[in-house]
Amino acid sequence: MPRGTHQNSLQNLTHEGRPLEYGEPKTGHRVTVTKTGWHNAKKLISSLGMSVSEFLEELGRGNVLIMKNQDIAEFQDAIDSALLRQAIAQTNNEFVSPDEILAEQGMTRVDLDG
Repeated sequence: MPRGTHQNSLQNLTHEGRPLEYGEPKTGHRVTVTKTGWHNAKKLISSLGMSVSEFLEELGRGNVLIMKNQDIAEFQDAIDSALLRQAIAQTNNEFVSPDEILAEQGMTRVDLDG
């Protein structure tokens, strides 16, 4: 057994007696990051209620969406503007459809769906 490898970790990779979650066995991989990067990534992933392994599996399968802070800020600005536009319309007893609000922001429903 390689140094630093726990016997139970190796047993968890074989899944004997347990059904395979995705129809294929898991294999070990290695990533190289700084201590700070690893610590912060584990902290963030843990806050999502996931292990690093679960997170990477879901990310690789397209089940996790990652957005850069700048992109989030742009979406937040568009949402804030849309909410303001809706509040103004309600004050003036106007009806503004969600599609109209999106169009005013230069967006469509497709943009929101990613």
